[in-house]
Amino acid sequence: MIILSVNLIERLKKFGKDMNDWERMKTSVTGVSIVKMPSKGDDLNFGLELLPVNEKGYPVKKKALFITSLEQWEAFQEVFSNPKALDLITNINEFRKEKTAEASEESGEVFEL
Repeated sequence: MIILSVNLIERLKKFGKDMNDWERMKTSVTGVSIVKMPSKGDDLNFGLELLPVNEKGYPVKKKALFITSLEQWEAFQEVFSNPKALDLITNINEFRKEKTAEASEESGEVFEL
């Protein structure tokens, strides 16, 4: 069950009126920004931009995931929580590590410290 916060909705309306289309506003959730999207008239339209960062604060990828509805959010949640998808990405990650290790061994180059 989703509980709507009247305070949050009012704050979105207030900030949205001062934002330009496609302008991003950082949130207190690291990696999550609110984006004001174009709309007709005085209507306000927002989306979420998800761009997680690593432990050093750098984005983990070049482009963000853009979500504009609860339906999209739930669909991504379902995919991300699927154990088969997790198994697949885990194996892809291991494959990459093996490939990188093989390339390093083949080059014969060693970076001496």
